[in-house]
Amino acid sequence: MAFLQDHLARLHAKYDHGNRVLFYDQVVVAYLTMFFNPTLKSLRALCDWSGSPQGQAFLGSTRYCRSTFSDANALMDATLLEPIIDRLRRKIPDLQTRDGQLGRLLDQVRVVDGSFFAAAADVAWAIHKRSSKTSTAQKRKRAGKSDSFSHKVRMDLHLDGNLLPCHLVICGKGCSESASAMKKIDREAIYIFDRGYNNFKLISTLLSRNADLVLRLNAPVNFDSREDQILDELDRAANVLTDRIGQLSGSPHTWKDLPKQELREVVIFDPDHTDKPIRLITSLLDLPAHVIAQLYRWRWQIELFFRWLKVHAHFKHMISHSRNGMTMGFYVAVIAILLMYLHTGRPMSKYAYNMLAQVASGWASIEDILPILERRERECELDRQRQARKRAEKAGK
Repeated sequence: MAFLQDHLARLHAKYDHGNRVLFYDQVVVAYLTMFFNPTLKSLRALCDWSGSPQGQAFLGSTRYCRSTFSDANALMDATLLEPIIDRLRRKIPDLQTRDGQLGRLLDQVRVVDGSFFAAAADVAWAIHKRSSKTSTAQKRKRAGKSDSFSHKVRMDLHLDGNLLPCHLVICGKGCSESASAMKKIDREAIYIFDRGYNNFKLISTLLSRNADLVLRLNAPVNFDSREDQILDELDRAANVLTDRIGQLSGSPHTWKDLPKQELREVVIFDPDHTDKPIRLITSLLDLPAHVIAQLYRWRWQIELFFRWLKVHAHFKHMISHSRNGMTMGFYVAVIAILLMYLHTGRPMSKYAYNMLAQVASGWASIEDILPILERRERECELDRQRQARKRAEKAGK
């Protein structure tokens, strides 16, 4: 599309120099190629492919060198890609059904969560996580060696009601989830958090910036109730147990950041953990309790997004050592996802990714794959309907 080509041309000129052999637009095209090609998942594989006639025809006449690509990752400002992301987001049609009160609220929703991605062992600022392979750790211990650690970086992502990325922050050691969330706050948005974001300062910061929240509380957090709300049939059908107006309370060392605003506690029955109900705190005082419950359940979509990104798009390992380079890699992944939405007119799926990978390889065109995707989606929808009927019949027996 013309605007993307124009922006890439401006990026090419941004770091123009007589001795430069690798330009910003080539780096972006390389990352896009890696995103849609599951075999190019390391810097070495990319550099090897760039030396082939097919790679040079696609990426440019220059064979990529690992050190040159690493230098470009550290030098070229990742934030220069943000205008592309903003422009693509504005072009995306509304892909979600907007029926009912929940549908109207999704325009304001920001679902926030983080996920870990593998990093190279010599990334000094990465998070060191103890290996989950117990047998390996035991062998190392018996051999007199320390427990093994993996090196991770955390991507904290904000998704909107269309399940499109709107903000991301790359975090290493020393950056908590709540501190990361405070870096990107949109006014008048409704933020949905899980238990990892229990932080009085985060809540106070959100409220001071005219944003709302639905946050799952940890068990020890105290709530001083002032008034019990009456539940109706819709609330009870949504498994709401109690609905109370009041304020958060805490120990003296937390009073500085303790939110002064009146809040609301909605407690929901959890069928998976019948002895541990879900406690939600929210600043949305006027919405029915069952809508609050629906908003929180919408948070699961970000888990599905990360699963799709890692399992189906094979985006698991970071090839850059610098925070800027990793941010650039994630930004290009977001651009690729937005292009998928824009070209197919559909939410992302493993089928759309697989077919668009064929387009990126030159084996098919967009016009070729759209009828195939439509047929596949009809088959999936019919299968979902069949499964729903089976579950209803089983529940009725």
